[in-house]
Amino acid sequence: MRFLEVGTGNAQRILALRQQRVTIGRADDNDLILAQDPTVSRQHAVLERTDDDWRIRDLSSSNGTFVNGMRITTPTLINPGDRVSVGSSSLNLVDGTTDVLASLGQTVLVGTEVADTLGLSKRETEVLRLVASGQTDGEIAEQLFISVKTVHSHLDRIRDKSGLRRRVDLTRLAIDLNLDGSA
Repeated sequence: MRFLEVGTGNAQRILALRQQRVTIGRADDNDLILAQDPTVSRQHAVLERTDDDWRIRDLSSSNGTFVNGMRITTPTLINPGDRVSVGSSSLNLVDGTTDVLASLGQTVLVGTEVADTLGLSKRETEVLRLVASGQTDGEIAEQLFISVKTVHSHLDRIRDKSGLRRRVDLTRLAIDLNLDGSA
């Protein structure tokens, strides 16, 4: 599995690349939203997968998209280790959970320490584990003795930190991180 390491200022997050196409920009309808950066266009760039390769294409953005310091004008192949610049954000393609952790300077492979590496609190990690087990928000609230509204708050923070929106993507992340207890 490939991930996209997204660095904006001092903040860093990981986006699992599960789709064939990932749009990048300031607008809310993008897959990767960089709303805080005024140098990013509403529809800035798109990552597209063909077989095992990923290419990035600039969508006629105002300030351009750069791969390894060079402004791109055509769809450009990116490999793990290539540095993509979109506005003030830096994107780095990495392979698998192990490489994601290595890029963050971690050697831990599974469990809550991985979730901590991705910036999840203990409670967010527990909510993510319960999502992966197939529980509804109401069931999670009941099991953790919290309100459904609090579950929603935890899920919102998990989505912000991981860059993943859909429940199925959060479940896959939990499985990748062995939070579901399968290994």
